[in-house]
Amino acid sequence: MEDLVHELMHLGFSDKEAAVYFAALSLGPAAAQDIARRSGINRATTYVLIDSFIKKGLMSTFLKGKKKYFNIEAPDRLLSLIHLQKHELEEREKSFLLFLPQLLAVYHSEGVKPQIRYLEGVEGISSLMKLFEETPGEFIEFVSIDDVEKVRGFFQHRTKHLENLRQHQATYRLLAVMKDLDFSRIPFVPGGEVGFLSVDKFPLHGDISVRGNTVFMYSFQEQMIGVIITSSDFANTIRQLLNLAWEGAASYPAEKR
Repeated sequence: MEDLVHELMHLGFSDKEAAVYFAALSLGPAAAQDIARRSGINRATTYVLIDSFIKKGLMSTFLKGKKKYFNIEAPDRLLSLIHLQKHELEEREKSFLLFLPQLLAVYHSEGVKPQIRYLEGVEGISSLMKLFEETPGEFIEFVSIDDVEKVRGFFQHRTKHLENLRQHQATYRLLAVMKDLDFSRIPFVPGGEVGFLSVDKFPLHGDISVRGNTVFMYSFQEQMIGVIITSSDFANTIRQLLNLAWEGAASYPAEKR
């Protein structure tokens, strides 16, 4: 019995709903007080749950003499309920997608205080990169190639991230910080320019990029951490600093992609 009750709960029943449903199923046609006694749920709550089951088409009622009895419909009716719930979820998803752009517009609207999020670990950084991929527009970024290559457990997520960037075909400028110039170590993503900075002269670590009104920052040193700041003021300031860095790196080799 306990296993079946838990299975019913996995279908979305509450613990009390599952107990009353299973009690009614095992009793067959029965009075409410008998169902309450078998389920261990008080009579008032049992009546409420029985009424809910009747409305959902999972239970029926009939009179025998002057006494009212309740009977569970065939269990395969649960499948119809699941199909109904699935349809309702699909309709809710459609409705949500229709007004999602409006919610995002408010979320990213000008004049609101900056949105700051902190993430850590491989999964956290993976979530950050997903948001980066979904943010429209060109971007400018500098990244320590040496730092990224040290994080072996990150390889699969990074590969997927690069694949998505290739599909989106965004324009970009990337400043790669590394000890020795080797453009072959920088994964190929079309549509951008790649510049070089020597880590000996500019010992910069981590990754920082700007896209739209959002600043993305990563650190791959002692632990993997990421920070996202959504603010037009912050984004414009960091963008200008990276533009300045890009112009300052003009004397170093660069590659168009």
